Amino acid sequence: MERKDAADIDPAVVDRIGRVLSEIEPSDFDCVDPPADLWDDIVASIAMHEADRRTAPKEPPSRQSTMGTVVEYCIDGDDFLTEVGHDWSEFAHENGAPGLGASAPERTLWTYFDRDEIREIWQLLVSRVRATGKQVRVPLRCDAAHARRWFEMTVTPEANAGVRFRCVQVFEESREPIALLDFRSQRSADAEPIAVCSWCGRGQSGSSWLDIEDLVQVDRLLEQPSMPPISYGICEPCRNDMSAELLLPAGAVGQD
Repeated sequence: MERKDAADIDPAVVDRIGRVLSEIEPSDFDCVDPPADLWDDIVASIAMHEADRRTAPKEPPSRQSTMGTVVEYCIDGDDFLTEVGHDWSEFAHENGAPGLGASAPERTLWTYFDRDEIREIWQLLVSRVRATGKQVRVPLRCDAAHARRWFEMTVTPEANAGVRFRCVQVFEESREPIALLDFRSQRSADAEPIAVCSWCGRGQSGSSWLDIEDLVQVDRLLEQPSMPPISYGICEPCRNDMSAELLLPAGAVGQD
């Protein structure tokens, strides 16, 4: 609708509206009282909005779905790496592990794991794929310092008991950088390593598993002169879930 200036309004129309309004009596209206708590709800809503506005970051984290990163490798029937491809080398370099950029024929896959419980989970999974001849899909977290990243790995049987692993990034959520996850951060050789779950991305703080942001605050890591090392493993809830997926009792994981 085009806006009109006061000079463009017909004075006769103004007079007619004025006469109508002058004939309206209070009794012509029905007064309805608002709910007793209406204004309390409005005040609370305004206060909450103001609090959110003050605490919100200037540039809120962005979310993006991506299928860009693909990490792929194969093992033979004796569990030796036989092939690496796609983004393997680039991904290893970007995550502070340039030594993994090329396959080492003398090393089995299991020598790349530094924690027994996660090595045993993957050994059980590979054994199941070989025994059933069926592909398995496994969700994973592989966070960077600046982003939370979700992956899906497919574990596929191949000829002669070989197994192919294909890991695809399916989602990423940016965040403020976390020094604990930055491979460039100075590490304390004397500090106890912090266990981080490869499935859910949480870190161990005492008997609890916390989101990394919460762990940094609870353990007051920013007050330390250097970051502790990280050891990737699996938390108890994820281990139980994986055991159930493999049709094994939870207590069987890690037993001889």
